[in-house]
Amino acid sequence: MQITQRLREEASSIWNKIFKHPFVVELFKGSLPIEKFRYYVIQDYNFLIGMTKAFSLLASKAYDYELLREALSLAYSDATIEMDNYLKLLDKLDLTIEDVLNTEPAPTNTAYVNHILSTCSLGTSIECLVSTLPCFWTYMEIPRVNNDLIMENKNPIYIEWINTYRSKEYIELTTKLINLVDKYAEHIDYNKLKRIFILSSRYEYMFWDMAYNMEKWPV
Repeated sequence: MQITQRLREEASSIWNKIFKHPFVVELFKGSLPIEKFRYYVIQDYNFLIGMTKAFSLLASKAYDYELLREALSLAYSDATIEMDNYLKLLDKLDLTIEDVLNTEPAPTNTAYVNHILSTCSLGTSIECLVSTLPCFWTYMEIPRVNNDLIMENKNPIYIEWINTYRSKEYIELTTKLINLVDKYAEHIDYNKLKRIFILSSRYEYMFWDMAYNMEKWPV
């Protein structure tokens, strides 16, 4: 069994809760209140900035050319493809880039980004890859699990967002990341990778929960 499949099985109970989280289910049905989606988009834009920095850190410590090239490719994809999609989305939600940049990341968002950046700064390149994997992988699986719900969806903004994560380009990007982990993680301490993967999976669940409850700093 490939390492990524082992990790995926270890996190299955967390991922099943992600797939059925109220935010996800209502988003796919089209019934999610738009103010919750606006909150999510602003927070996720800030998260993507952190993810781009993470892949830049990965590139800086890559120990062979292929890993360096792929790390730079992932950073570029985050900084262009996903960011460009979000800029278009902001306009459709009557939001501006200033709205995003002037909004402080929520506690869960801050903690998740810090987890990834600290792992990429202090850990190995493979540990960095593993810390980012649940984000990409769950977003690829969510549309597959909730595909039937889309039939009820009458919100074109939500459908466009969903289609981004079931596109050929996104699936290829995520598959590339999975294959990189399998290729380079063979001789790494599995238990260490498992802890990182599980923690990132927990943060993925918490991110959806944060958005659904429109989390704010308590003080």
